[in-house]
Amino acid sequence: MSRVILFGLLVCVTLSVKAQSVSVTPSRLYFKEALGAFKSQKIRVTNNGSKSETFQVTFNNFGSSGNKGKTQIIEDENYEHGCSQWLSASPAFFELAPGVTQDVDIMLQVPNVPEANTSRWAVANVKLSKENTGGKDGASNETGMQIMQTFQFLIHIFQTPPTVTYKEANITSFVHKGTNSNNQQELVMEVENTGETILDCAPYLDVVSLVTGETTRINSRAFTVLPEGKREIRFQIPSTLAKGKYSILGVVDYGSDTDLAGAELEIEIK
Repeated sequence: MSRVILFGLLVCVTLSVKAQSVSVTPSRLYFKEALGAFKSQKIRVTNNGSKSETFQVTFNNFGSSGNKGKTQIIEDENYEHGCSQWLSASPAFFELAPGVTQDVDIMLQVPNVPEANTSRWAVANVKLSKENTGGKDGASNETGMQIMQTFQFLIHIFQTPPTVTYKEANITSFVHKGTNSNNQQELVMEVENTGETILDCAPYLDVVSLVTGETTRINSRAFTVLPEGKREIRFQIPSTLAKGKYSILGVVDYGSDTDLAGAELEIEIK
């Protein structure tokens, strides 16, 4: 069964459930290891709550379908783009007292086979388990069986061999969707990764008045798109922009030393 998560750019993940408070950082690890190489990176798990908690670290592959920035956990260890089978954690199981932080080594061992010479990805699952004993509200007709409730933090892990360097992104569509409920002009762009590497992208608009020539830059949230993947980005133009006709250049900086992805359209604000 697939589990759906949001695939975004974060630097720290925090979970608060009633008296529990746990943080895990960072939310992403990037490896750039050659075939046959080994590398270890650290994540930090902190128990900010008022009681001891138990954690387990496991790994899964994931895929991304559609263009909404969501990913699905894939249980198959042989997934062609996955690297979960190359990963291990130390410690993989531990208990933290309140206020204590645990460093966990995430270790990647790349096999020395030609099939490993591609971009790969996986997630580390940091699972928190909570015991709940006894019946609800002390009801006498309920058993005292222990129920385990599990919450998990997902750390995205990306592996790109140093020989895999080809980066390319294309804007496949760029359209004006009209005015939203906040009286802002809304534009929607779709970006496709047509290269070999995992792309961290920074999108923005250059809005040029066709009357005055004045240019306004509008930045949007950075995003990641996997090889062969797509991503939709929505831009809102501030309602304070003066009425008139505008030329809008949509740009995606995808980390290439020489190229940007771009598309242009004209709109009129009335």
